[in-house]
Amino acid sequence: MTENDPKIPEFASWDSYNKFARYVRFESRYVLGEEEKAFLETILATIRNRDGELKAGSILYRAQLGVDWDDKKDDDGNWIGEDVYGYGSSRMKPLVDRAKEGRANPTGIPVLYVGNTVETVVSEVRPWVGAEVSVAKCRILRPLKTLDLSLGHGKSSFMGPVFKHVLGGDPLTAEDKERAVWIDIDNAFSRPVTHSDDRADYAPTQMLAELFRKHGYDAIGYKSHFGDAEDKKGYNIAIFDPNAVEIVTCAPYKVEALKVTASQFGNDWYKSAG
Repeated sequence: MTENDPKIPEFASWDSYNKFARYVRFESRYVLGEEEKAFLETILATIRNRDGELKAGSILYRAQLGVDWDDKKDDDGNWIGEDVYGYGSSRMKPLVDRAKEGRANPTGIPVLYVGNTVETVVSEVRPWVGAEVSVAKCRILRPLKTLDLSLGHGKSSFMGPVFKHVLGGDPLTAEDKERAVWIDIDNAFSRPVTHSDDRADYAPTQMLAELFRKHGYDAIGYKSHFGDAEDKKGYNIAIFDPNAVEIVTCAPYKVEALKVTASQFGNDWYKSAG
């Protein structure tokens, strides 16, 4: 199999997502080639066991760095201290015409990012110890059809049949390739990136999010790499229509501790003896 084929459906390769991601990051993202178009069609044709629903009335959370401070005065107008509050409801939603880009949206197209726990959403804003954070409770106003992109979280597409195949083993089945591609998609949405001016790190997931939105999904859910060790049940949700959510309350939080872990992801270099 050398081409993505949505009619079978079957991906061209176990590495089809990464090939697509490289193409839209470094070659073209506004005019796609036939291979990339077929890849997107195959994505839609292989969505299995991922449909869910956020029920109306469900409560989720949203965080933003910063809080509001108000001066307190006595009856004579003398300053006696300050009150602290979470941001107002309008500030806890993205600006309609000036939304910043994220995993599921390009600049200017608002998407509301929420989570199911306070710890998850606070972790997502990448705070520092002592940071002041506004955390809002968000109520879902209508049922939202949701695509679950968390099923392959933390797994590697290179393990199992793919690893054996690369070492010269049996050819991969359509199911093997599909499993590997969706693991890569799952991990792409949850993987943190470092913003820079010369790399379109979010372009592949933004294009997939737009694809899912155009085909009837109201939201996508994915796990986060932030806070995993402490919050195994935490997940994030990108809601395409911010008006489907109302902010019901917002409170100030202060970050008391952070846990940092690090792992080597490249090779050492060595100074020569001479």
